[in-house]
Amino acid sequence: MWYTKRTRMAYWSGSKLAHKIREKFGLQNPKSGTMEQWDQHEEDSVNKAPFIHYLTDTLFDKAQDVWLFIPDTIWSIRTANIWKFFRNLWLFRKCLWSYRSWDSSGLLLLMETAARDMAYLHENHGHLLKAPRSAHELKVWAELLKRIREDDYSADKIEFVKTGKKSLFGGWEHIQKPNTLPNYSHRKTFYAIESSVRSNDLELAAKIFRTKVKHWWD
Repeated sequence: MWYTKRTRMAYWSGSKLAHKIREKFGLQNPKSGTMEQWDQHEEDSVNKAPFIHYLTDTLFDKAQDVWLFIPDTIWSIRTANIWKFFRNLWLFRKCLWSYRSWDSSGLLLLMETAARDMAYLHENHGHLLKAPRSAHELKVWAELLKRIREDDYSADKIEFVKTGKKSLFGGWEHIQKPNTLPNYSHRKTFYAIESSVRSNDLELAAKIFRTKVKHWWD
């Protein structure tokens, strides 16, 4: 359904006027009871005063629906699911444009975008005491997903330059930038460190998702 039907906090069938009318005709609702007792009460009310029962239990609510038709319609339009769809379409536009079924980076970008959006909700519109903590967890998870997706753990430490020497890359080699740590003096060291950092990010992202995902709600 493209719209949401409004539910009310209070109905006219539960108003003071309705209670007074029921009381006058001996149709007071019990304060509590089983399903069978409520069914029996309704049956007794219909038999005792059918019009009064219809008036206070049905007609009052129908009159309320008519009276609030315009406000209800405006509320339904404002909260319609179609607007959420367009909002999500705009939010995930970059993800949808770059998503490819043969590459994991599209999937990672989708999850990262959703995590940042959820973090914004918890941080700025959260209703629970744990909202700031949830926002922080989602931001950390999003950053991990970004690091895994971009996969450039050594980009700020390594340059790929032409040396003229015979090598695996045909005269091009990885050269460590000055004043950077750790030491990438050997290609095996470079790949080992990069693989270790990537594995740590993957394990931490998986751990956060496994232990926290059920708590990211508001």
